[in-house]
Amino acid sequence: MAIFLAGVDVGGTRIKIGLSDQSGRLFSSRMLETHDYHDAESFLQRIASEIKTQSLDAGVSIQAVGVGCPGRIDFNSGTIVWLKTKLEFLEGIPLSAALADHLGCPVVCDNDVNTILAGEMRFGAGRGHQDIIAITVGTGIGGALVIAGRMVRGHNWATGHFGYMSIDPSGPRHVSGNTGIFEEHSSHSGVLRQLREALKAGAISSLSRIEEPGLRELFDAAQAGDNLARHLADRMTCELGVLIANLIYALDPELILVGGGLIAHRPDVLDTITREVALRVAFLPPEASDIRPMTLGDAAGVLGGVALAMDAISQTKPGRKPA
Repeated sequence: MAIFLAGVDVGGTRIKIGLSDQSGRLFSSRMLETHDYHDAESFLQRIASEIKTQSLDAGVSIQAVGVGCPGRIDFNSGTIVWLKTKLEFLEGIPLSAALADHLGCPVVCDNDVNTILAGEMRFGAGRGHQDIIAITVGTGIGGALVIAGRMVRGHNWATGHFGYMSIDPSGPRHVSGNTGIFEEHSSHSGVLRQLREALKAGAISSLSRIEEPGLRELFDAAQAGDNLARHLADRMTCELGVLIANLIYALDPELILVGGGLIAHRPDVLDTITREVALRVAFLPPEASDIRPMTLGDAAGVLGGVALAMDAISQTKPGRKPA
C-alpha cells in the first residue's frame, strides 16, 4: 500500500507545504505568506487546513508530517525553544504535538537546515554519505551536521548555527549575542546592507538604479565590471570560503553541501568558493574537500519534511485517524 506524507517548510517570508509519496515525488504543493499569521493558533490552523485540503484534493490520506522551522528546536518534543524572527510567537510552542492534534497523525519538527539536509540525504546529493556538513546561503546563513549517518543537534539544540560564528570580533552585536557574525557579512541580508551603506556614502554602482537588488543582480553586475559589486561579491565568496575552511579544520567531513538560490542559479559562485577553500586548506589534497551544490532546489525544505515524516511513521499511535 502506498504511503503518503506531508512536508512543511517554514520560512521567514513564505511557508511551503507539499505532499509526496515515499519516493520523494511531489504531487501537490502550495506556498503561503508568513506575514499573514500573527499568533500560534491561527498559524497552526492554517497549516493543518492546507494539508487537509491538499490531501482531499489528491484523494489520499497523510500518514505523517515533517516540519522544518528556523531556530533552536527541541527535536525530542518538537518544541520551538528559540526563534527570533517574524515568527517569534511560536517560541515555546510544542509545534509537533499541537499540529498532530489538529491532524490526527504523527508530526515531527526539526530545525530548517537539519530538515533540508535530511531531504538531501534521502533524495538528493547526500545519498550514500555518512559525514556531511550542510550550509545554506540565503537571507541568513544556516547549517547542519551529520556524523556517522546521524544528525548532530547538540545538547542545547544549537549545532549548525554556523552563520552565528564570528569573523569580526569587533563588529556589531547580533541578537544571538555574538559580534561580527558571518551572517551579517556574507548572507543576502548582510551583503545588501553593505551595498546600501556604500551607496549612501556616495559610491557609484549600476545597482543604484535597481530598487531592491538581490545577490543574483549583485553577481551579474560584478561580472559586467561594476567595481562596487565586484568588491562585495569577492568579499562574500572569500568569507564563505573562510567559513567552510574553518569547518573542515574542525570536522574533516566527507562531503560539504552548499545550497541557496544564488548557488542554484550561479554554479560559478560555488566554484569560486571552492577555490578559496582549497587555498586555505592546503595541507589536504584538493580532492579531500568534496564541496557540492545541493540538488533539491526549491523543494528542499518540503522534501526534507517528507524525509522526517518517513522516520516518524513507526511512531504512529493506534486510534489516530490520518488527515
